[in-house]
Amino acid sequence: MCTVTFIPTSTGIYLTSNRDERPDRAPARFPSRSGPKADQLLYPKDGEAGGSWIAVKSRGQGNAAVLLNGAFVNHRRAAHYRQSRGLVFLEIAGAADPLFCFRSAILKDIQPFTLILFTGGHLFECRWDGLNRHVLQICHERPHIWSSTTLYDEEASGARRRRFEEWIGDTSPINGESILNFHRSVGIPLADLPEKIITVSITSIQMAPSRTSMRYIDMQTDQRSEIDQRTASRLDSLRRAFTGWFRQDADALKRFFIRLTAWEYWPFPVLYAPVLLYWSWLSWRASSWFFFSTANPSITNAGFLMESKQQIYDLMPEGSYPTTVYCPKGRPVVDLRRTLSEQELTFPLIAKPDIGQRGMQVSLLRNECELYLYSARSKVDFLLQEYITYPYEAGIFYYRLPGAAKGRISGIVGKEMLKVVGDGQSTIEALLRKNDRFVLQLPALRKGYGNFLQKVPAAGEEHLLVPYGNHSRGAKFLDWTHRCTPALEETIDALCRQIPGFYFGRLDIKFADWEELCEGRKFSVIELNGAGSEPTHIYDPQHSIFFAWKEIIRHYRLLFDISRANAIREGLMPMSTVDGLKMLRDNRRHEKLIS
Repeated sequence: MCTVTFIPTSTGIYLTSNRDERPDRAPARFPSRSGPKADQLLYPKDGEAGGSWIAVKSRGQGNAAVLLNGAFVNHRRAAHYRQSRGLVFLEIAGAADPLFCFRSAILKDIQPFTLILFTGGHLFECRWDGLNRHVLQICHERPHIWSSTTLYDEEASGARRRRFEEWIGDTSPINGESILNFHRSVGIPLADLPEKIITVSITSIQMAPSRTSMRYIDMQTDQRSEIDQRTASRLDSLRRAFTGWFRQDADALKRFFIRLTAWEYWPFPVLYAPVLLYWSWLSWRASSWFFFSTANPSITNAGFLMESKQQIYDLMPEGSYPTTVYCPKGRPVVDLRRTLSEQELTFPLIAKPDIGQRGMQVSLLRNECELYLYSARSKVDFLLQEYITYPYEAGIFYYRLPGAAKGRISGIVGKEMLKVVGDGQSTIEALLRKNDRFVLQLPALRKGYGNFLQKVPAAGEEHLLVPYGNHSRGAKFLDWTHRCTPALEETIDALCRQIPGFYFGRLDIKFADWEELCEGRKFSVIELNGAGSEPTHIYDPQHSIFFAWKEIIRHYRLLFDISRANAIREGLMPMSTVDGLKMLRDNRRHEKLIS
């Protein structure tokens, strides 16, 4: 199985596969139905092992699957495997819950494979690499292409992906026939390949609201088959749609009221609207809406938006932050592997966009396979960073007036990560539902963890589900400003004075112990944010919205004073309106790439 495409159109969803095999392999049997009448599986059958590589359920729209050989890299074939991948595929595709079946099936001694699964209206990329399973939910509203890792290396797969994207842009209309023509064009003719591999068949599934069809073409004999079948009755479809709508709507309604009644979850424009008048007054005094641009002269845009994290790390003293590697988008994994070896970086690693915000696309990578997935999906340059295992995290807001002998700490936030503790009876999802903060994260957690959320942890068993101290990812923020000591202020000031041109911002720090942090020992600055920093201690649930507005205004005044002093002392001009508006436009475009 070599090439697979997933293409959503106005007339339905197409899932199409090229089967590449030795020409002397026994021919496959044409598609037929198998299984109980109420839940039949439609698939072509391999002529030797009896398995399959593509299948669709007869009931309900959106239960289809296709198999590719290999997972992430071209693996070394073992002398013996317990069972054919095609037979395992049929077990998974025919299960009541295919995704759960993939997660729970016994795959030991099964050759690596990739399973593309469309079920319940969601698209999943499931990989078995011979040791571990990997599940990634991907967007079902855009087209995708996959190439078998046993036949195509990264460079060839990238070339085929670009060809597919060009075809999508140039083809109109996109329908069943044009998709088959594309698959014919990328098929493998009889050639001098090591195993004489050719495209022996093309199979295409079309899923529409009221019908499902499978078209099959034998490329050696040019024989064709097409099977149409009506899906569930309109009444059944409506019943399922209503049940799913009600369940999802009830959850959505609950999340809406949680956000409505707790100001810390209000959208940014709503929270900041009342203080815009004060910002406008400061802008009038400075004769610039973008007066902040002179606050941190050494950082792009003073660190308000579109600043490079790598640029900031390069300004910081060596050893004050985790070992970090810059990775341009599209860089081959083999090069990343070599760089990690040179830097002596080992898994787990933190991956994050070089230009990012609000925790978007920050991921914990546990192995090379997850690195492969992250790199393949990233549309922007990103960083790979040593994972700091210190148990505590805090955000410390620092400012220093230009010319002042000493900088000050204006706020400290402590962070509690999103984790659950088992009671021996409740599933992880049930435990999450007991906390409103975690309920808001359920959609993202379901996407990342799938059926793992149905596990029942033993009493006292902990599960850290989001290892990042980000408010939008479920961390609880606590105001620790009262814990500031002269020793801590000296430690932070000594560090920040070594960063050229840095006067205003927040340091996100992981540390082993508070007393040791105050003494300047056993801590690491995982991120430094500039003029765009929020005084995040305001998000302590004990604080009122009026406290938040007061702190925001106080920090705006500090930002104004520092920016004006730098402009006068260094002869700097604030960013022009034209450049400022361009920065905002660039940021909107970039945010779409990382969201």
